[in-house]
Amino acid sequence: MIRRLSIGLMVILAVALVMPLPAQQPDQGGNPEIGQGNPHGFPGQRPGQSGHGMRPGMRPGMRHGPMDPEMEKEMIRRNSVMAMAEAHKNLSFIYEKQGKIDEAAAELKKILALISNEPAPADEPEDGKRRLTGKLVPVYHEIARLYLQNNRTEDAEKIINEGVTRFADDDPAAASRLLLHLGEIYKNSNNLDKAAENYKRIIEMNQKVLDQK
Repeated sequence: MIRRLSIGLMVILAVALVMPLPAQQPDQGGNPEIGQGNPHGFPGQRPGQSGHGMRPGMRPGMRHGPMDPEMEKEMIRRNSVMAMAEAHKNLSFIYEKQGKIDEAAAELKKILALISNEPAPADEPEDGKRRLTGKLVPVYHEIARLYLQNNRTEDAEKIINEGVTRFADDDPAAASRLLLHLGEIYKNSNNLDKAAENYKRIIEMNQKVLDQK
């Protein structure tokens, strides 16, 4: 009988050793799981906890260790730029709803200025430059939309042409997207000669790219 009890206890102990411990819940003092979303703070941050849940630039699963001070400083600066851009975008939305078109456009132009001053990453200058361009082109489109819905065609043309001039040499694809938009503006206002002129500009610009290959 004693031998059976001993065997039974050994089996119970063996099972207990291999069974996984229950996961610690956030309300027991552990950090919530990264990525679940936290309306009261940054991802991975408990409500009421100050500071970031993770250091800037760290991803779940990355090794914990000191971040290069310059890299951390750059990450913080970049996060500030994107936060300001988001605030300008929301202010533009509010002004548009209030019928203040010039104020709405001015907020979007501040986004252009902010992102334009962003340096391309030193390790990949060309790819970085294209990513910045990709963020700027939709802003030009949005400013033009504001003007067009208020029948300010000349202002819409002006802002689109500004973007085309800016990107024509460094990013023909971006300039082409803006020219397509400009062509649509002219086409919809029944200025077919001007529309055709811009479509021809797209063809000429991209033919140069093909000739260089």
